[in-house]
Amino acid sequence: MGGVVKRILPYLFVSALVIAFWQLATMTDNYAWTPKGEELERLEKALTEIFFYKTIFWLVTFNLIIFTLIRLKKRDYKVSLAVLALTVAYHVLAGRLINEKCVVHYYTVFQNQSVAEEYIVQPIEQAGKAIGPILTKKILEKDLKYRLYAMLGLQIIGYKPAAYAMEKILVDTSENYSYRAKAYEVLRHFNDKSSQRAVHQFERNATDSVDLKVIELGEYFFNSK
Repeated sequence: MGGVVKRILPYLFVSALVIAFWQLATMTDNYAWTPKGEELERLEKALTEIFFYKTIFWLVTFNLIIFTLIRLKKRDYKVSLAVLALTVAYHVLAGRLINEKCVVHYYTVFQNQSVAEEYIVQPIEQAGKAIGPILTKKILEKDLKYRLYAMLGLQIIGYKPAAYAMEKILVDTSENYSYRAKAYEVLRHFNDKSSQRAVHQFERNATDSVDLKVIELGEYFFNSK
């Protein structure tokens, strides 16, 4: 009996750490400082889903790693290499699937959180580039909650396919100039061919005072980072 416990103890220890970590990471209190209406319910549901997917993913990953290390210690190199290859394949393929499953829940967290300004972009950073397509579509909605932070999030995760949406905002004279300036800043940060073209074309065509103000504010945003 003691031998069995000794063999499974590393797996139990690592599993407990993984579960504890994701329980702490997905606590509703992390994102709901002053919740209103149904925000708390939406957050709880989204965070529960994230906890489930992330915990399962990392439980499998770390237990495979533990198994590999144990086999290495026993000089069972063939099995170790085979399991290591399996672990890498699982981490890449399953990781991509898990991110796709979680991205909509991270967006729900982003929209329903009530935290200090410096923490608003965190759900976007946690979701990574997988959230890019959702944010790219949503930032074109002028009444989007945390819209500026959604634009900032796209900049932080470096989701360059969002350039076309940023250009639309930049040239839209019905937009508030602060949103246009933010779009200008993001395009400057992307700094690829598409973004450079959009910025240079806007600068060439800028004639009225509002366009010039957009450029001035956008450059201020860009250089203040």
